[in-house]
Amino acid sequence: MKFPILFSTAAFTLVALLSFAVWALGSSLYTSEVGMYVLCAVVFFGFGGLSLCPAAGTNGKKQTIAFCLRFAGGFLIYAFLWSVAWFAFRNPFGEVIGSFLGLTALVAVLRAGLPRSTDLLTATAGVFLWYTLGYHLGGQAYDALQNRGITAIELPLERGTVVTLARFSWGLFYGLGLGYGLARMLHVPRPS
Repeated sequence: MKFPILFSTAAFTLVALLSFAVWALGSSLYTSEVGMYVLCAVVFFGFGGLSLCPAAGTNGKKQTIAFCLRFAGGFLIYAFLWSVAWFAFRNPFGEVIGSFLGLTALVAVLRAGLPRSTDLLTATAGVFLWYTLGYHLGGQAYDALQNRGITAIELPLERGTVVTLARFSWGLFYGLGLGYGLARMLHVPRPS
């Protein structure tokens, strides 16, 4: 695996953990579920694009700023579509349809400044695969750490600590999945 993909995946995972910290630790920062999602998205707007710059191969300040702005715009569309689907259905169907439509928009926006090596649907399918794996493994870890589901784990910790740890575990897997999917899609081998 190429270093820029690994670096961007790790950096994006840190951004995801920072974003999920809003949920895990920051309940005093928001008064509603919508407010929580907005604050989580703001973290991605600010740092998500920057974390993916190594995989995207941006050179110089102008390219980096342009890529970060494209990422923020694409992530805004993704977050909006995912949220609309989630609030409309509040079930796995809403998560899946919102994710697919949102990721299609995000991939389309990010690819606007890159050489096209694959078509939009193929690029989206790759990102969607890794995102879905990370998102659902995160959900499984979230449940397991709270002693729920078939992989339940009973931790010898206070309830509040367990909930916080479970929320961060979801952020970890979400970041790894989406970060790897995006970094892999963005990385176009450069001539040596």
